[in-house]
Amino acid sequence: MNKEFLNQNNPQQLSLQIIAILPSRTQSIVRKRFGLDDNKPKTLEAVGRDYTITRERVRQIIEAALKTIRKQPLSEMVGGFFNTSKLLLKKSGGLEEEEEFLKKIDRSFGAKNESKGNLSAIKFLLILNPDFIREEENRLNYSFWHFTNLSKDKINKNIKVLEKYLKDRKKACLLEEILSWAKKNMSSSTNEEELQAYFRISKKIGMNPFGEYGLFNWAEIDPSGARDRAYLAMKHAEEPLHFSKITKLLNEINKSPVYPRLSSHSWQKRVCVQTVHNELIRDSRFVLIGRGIYALKERGYKPGKIVNVIQDVLKEAGKPLKQEEIIKEVKNRRMAKDNTIILNLHNKKYFKKLPNKCYTLVKSYKILEV
Repeated sequence: MNKEFLNQNNPQQLSLQIIAILPSRTQSIVRKRFGLDDNKPKTLEAVGRDYTITRERVRQIIEAALKTIRKQPLSEMVGGFFNTSKLLLKKSGGLEEEEEFLKKIDRSFGAKNESKGNLSAIKFLLILNPDFIREEENRLNYSFWHFTNLSKDKINKNIKVLEKYLKDRKKACLLEEILSWAKKNMSSSTNEEELQAYFRISKKIGMNPFGEYGLFNWAEIDPSGARDRAYLAMKHAEEPLHFSKITKLLNEINKSPVYPRLSSHSWQKRVCVQTVHNELIRDSRFVLIGRGIYALKERGYKPGKIVNVIQDVLKEAGKPLKQEEIIKEVKNRRMAKDNTIILNLHNKKYFKKLPNKCYTLVKSYKILEV
């Protein structure tokens, strides 16, 4: 086969040209088995039904076909493809989750989206090269590819080390934090792409829309409902939010996850305004601080009316405060106008104005309970 006639920029066409040396019936069986035409590989049994032969016979034909192809000067015929694939795998430390690896290769050959037939064709071409090893999916990991000099046992060991690190941390972590730890405890040459490859391979590790990694059974990664999603969204927001804005944020977040394998489907569920509002009202983690505006209790916000907030401010201060001091502190905890705060502050039943124009609590009254 003359390499000049090979289409090096299209993996699908390249794979079809490579199998052209096979008998026409064998070509057809290979095309169906590996999904070279429609990106839908068929099982041995399904191919066997198409040709009224046993699955074992199909396996034998495929094995013989691959042996024939491998006898060809593949380095000359598809050297460009192999070199590109090796460079991409090397960038992620010599390993990558299968779906992501195939997409990376496809994009490197100019595909904007996964073109029909290309991903299966790419997988077929990789199988021809003994430098690439494919590991089957199991209950712990997704299928992945790696170089021959990086053992499967070593990869599995590193994945377990990372899972244990996250389990011990007990909270979702940013990639930079994990990378810093990995350089000291795994290998100084560890890079971000390698870490992400390990994460994509593991079925126990996930990532939320805020770029934080953790175990999939954590609410921070796989929230159970709208209230947990709202809590995490507000936790990453820099200010209190109106329930309608929280709803909009939840519906916009993670529309197109960067790495689908790492993303929980919970984040992709749409919610309505009323549902979010109802969930916020019922959950004690949220505090209504204005008309429809909520804040997190953990940030110092407390439930109650303005008069309750003023009482808290004076009690925590442990001394009389000037009006402007009280207004400033109340506004740190509530979305309220100055006049509203002043009006409540002038309630002589609860507050007393001293000669120095400072205010204090009326001692004969207990702090109002919410």
